[in-house]
Amino acid sequence: MNKQKCVTSIQRSSRFISNEMVSIIFLCDTPGYRMKSYGPMPLIPMQKHRLIDIQINNVKKAFENFEIILCVGYDADKVCKYVRTKFKNSNIRIVENQNYKTSNSCEGVRLCLNNINNDKIFIVDGSLIVHPDTWSEIEDKKSCVLTESDFYENLEIGVNVGEQGTIEHFGFGAHRPWSEIVYLNNNDIIETLRRIISGVNFKQKFLFEGLNELIKTKKHMMTIVENKHPIKKLNNIKTYHKLREII
Repeated sequence: MNKQKCVTSIQRSSRFISNEMVSIIFLCDTPGYRMKSYGPMPLIPMQKHRLIDIQINNVKKAFENFEIILCVGYDADKVCKYVRTKFKNSNIRIVENQNYKTSNSCEGVRLCLNNINNDKIFIVDGSLIVHPDTWSEIEDKKSCVLTESDFYENLEIGVNVGEQGTIEHFGFGAHRPWSEIVYLNNNDIIETLRRIISGVNFKQKFLFEGLNELIKTKKHMMTIVENKHPIKKLNNIKTYHKLREII
C-alpha cells in the first residue's frame, strides 16, 4: 500500500477561520495518574502559569471567533472559581460531569455536545498542550483526527488508515499514533456521534470506542499528520516534570 495516500497534508495559514465560530471541548474531569495531590488537571502549575492558562492562550493565538467548553469533575469548584476570576471576559463555559468517578470520556463528550449549538467542534483531551500553529493548520473542509508522525509514549491509542486517507479503526497497537484531538465540521456527523454516545452502555466507554461506532455508520473522517509541533501530553508525574523543564 502506498502510504503517501494515507494522510492529508497540512496547509499553512495564519488563522483557522476568520469569522466562523469554533467550539473547543477540553475533557479535564479526571486528575492525572497518581496526581490528585497536584489538584485538578487545568490548575496544575507550569512554571509561572497553570496548564489551563497555556491552553487558552494558545487557542486565542489561533482563533478569532471561538468558545471553550471545559468538562470538569475532580475539584470542579476550584476550576470554576479560577476561570470566573481570571477569564471572566473570555467565551468559556464549564460543564460538570458529577459522575466522573464512574464514567469515562464518552459521557464527558455527551454532556458537552448537549451544551453546544455549533457545527465546528474540536474535542480535545484536557491534558494536552497544543501549539497555536497546530490549531490553525487543521483543515476546515473535512472532519478529521490529528495524528503524530512519530511515536510518543503517552499516546496509547492509534488509528489504522485506508488508502484514501479515511480512518478504518481506532485501537491499541494501531499503526499511527492518535493525538487525542478530533475535529467535527458538520451537523450530520456531530448528531450521529451524539446519538451513539447517548446510549446507556457508552457511559463507561472511552471516546475512541464511540468513534469506532461512528466509523461503522460510514461517516467520512480523514487523518492529518502533525510533524512540526508534536503534541505535549501531561498525564502523569513523569511527563509533568519533563514539560515543566521545557515550558
